Amino acid sequence: MSDRGESTATETEAAPPEQEERHEWQTHEKKYMDIQNSEGGVFIKRSVTRDEWWNNIYGTLIVPPMPLERIKNEAAAIEYIRTHTNIPVPIVRCSFEDRGCHYIVTDIVPGVQMAKLTESQKIVVLKEVEEHLATMRSIKSTTMGGFLGKACLPYRLAAMRIPLDELQTMRFKESVPYELVLCHNDLSQHNIMVDESTLKITAILDWEYAGFYPKEFEGTFYKRPGPSGALEGEVNDEELLLAMLEECKRKPGE
Repeated sequence: MSDRGESTATETEAAPPEQEERHEWQTHEKKYMDIQNSEGGVFIKRSVTRDEWWNNIYGTLIVPPMPLERIKNEAAAIEYIRTHTNIPVPIVRCSFEDRGCHYIVTDIVPGVQMAKLTESQKIVVLKEVEEHLATMRSIKSTTMGGFLGKACLPYRLAAMRIPLDELQTMRFKESVPYELVLCHNDLSQHNIMVDESTLKITAILDWEYAGFYPKEFEGTFYKRPGPSGALEGEVNDEELLLAMLEECKRKPGE
């Protein structure tokens, strides 16, 4: 700076701080945020507190099924998948609990949801999905349940068919009458991210319900857009799965 307060040619001014883009949204059971800048970004998901629970249209409180346990299970599942397979999954920066909520922080995955592709593009992607499912079916266990010992059941059961108190206390027999394979349990087209130019899968998301279960639990909902549950006109397998669960659950006193 000169005596008159003018900048000299040898001095540089500090660059303005880089602008970040933040987006936040919430469902009845989780809150989300993504933070992006020129170097990339992170995706943050956390369970909601009791004060953040929603009411349904009838004014009844919607109690999320095992929100902390599911996010903890997702972090453990992603780490297992990354270590033991070539299935693409998000990179987990950290997973932690704070003030009654559990968080998982991952890198933002590039690409588009499979559900947004054309039908001809989906045919290509389906071949890779089937390859990854074959890998998962080749990984077996003798212990039924999620990665942290909880009954993280398929979305179509945990979200709609099993009372919360039963879900929270459910335990499985040490020996069950089914072969147990690695299942995602919420594998919809919305949870499959794809590079639109190469049609290669960049990551499979949302491993909250993952664990070792009979192969029937996985379902084939990735073959069409929509939720991981039967739509009108489709075969509903929920009664079958509930019957299989009854064979595998520990009874009181066992």
